[in-house]
Amino acid sequence: MYCRAVWGLVLCLAAPSVLGQEAPTTYVFGTYYRCNEALEDRADALFKETAAPLYKKEVAAGRIGAYGWGKHWLGGEWRRLEYSTGRDLDKMVDARQAVIDGLLKDQRKATDEFSTICSSHDDYIWASVVSSQAPDAIAASRAAVASSTYFQCDASREEEADEIVKAAYAPILNQHVKEGKIVSWNWMRHVMGGEYRRILVFDGKDHKSVLGYWSALANGLSAAHPRQADRFSSICSSHTDYVWEIPKD
Repeated sequence: MYCRAVWGLVLCLAAPSVLGQEAPTTYVFGTYYRCNEALEDRADALFKETAAPLYKKEVAAGRIGAYGWGKHWLGGEWRRLEYSTGRDLDKMVDARQAVIDGLLKDQRKATDEFSTICSSHDDYIWASVVSSQAPDAIAASRAAVASSTYFQCDASREEEADEIVKAAYAPILNQHVKEGKIVSWNWMRHVMGGEYRRILVFDGKDHKSVLGYWSALANGLSAAHPRQADRFSSICSSHTDYVWEIPKD
């Protein structure tokens, strides 16, 4: 097993098959960075100049479906978010290793500089459970601002939370997409990583629409499904909210 921190891209996997292929879905590899806030703009530039071209090659090769970079606007200690999406975990691991190899071979100085700015990170792998987008379209096109709510849940009852989201939350969220209150949404479950077990992501056109959306969602749930909303809160009893700016290439 070979482990090395390069742009936070290493998960120390013994082999791709360790992850296992499940029922067809979309996976998201997410790396959440803690950075020196005074130097974050430089980290953004380094990602764009060095890692982004490598990710573009992996999209073109068909090993990942999309990639992106998020800039902290509101929330906890994570300051930057790097992500890639795909339908096949083996191919995604290959893409991840290709990016690492490219950075080590051709961008070592920039990689070392980035690591001094964003010196620690948390890695997660998520799997989409239900979304407003088709599996191949998830994260392929992003709005300018995204909200991510990371839930800590009772592991023995997580699947019940998923069913509540499918039955009670999804119709309301889909209706709000049609009404233009949000652009898209995605509910994902934990595959590998830290303490958060579920994540709800929704994209909006700007900061105000994203921040204002929570009241619309809460009011809709309370009116239509009060018991399910209470049940969900008993399963996933705490959470952390973030708002990310999603820069265009």
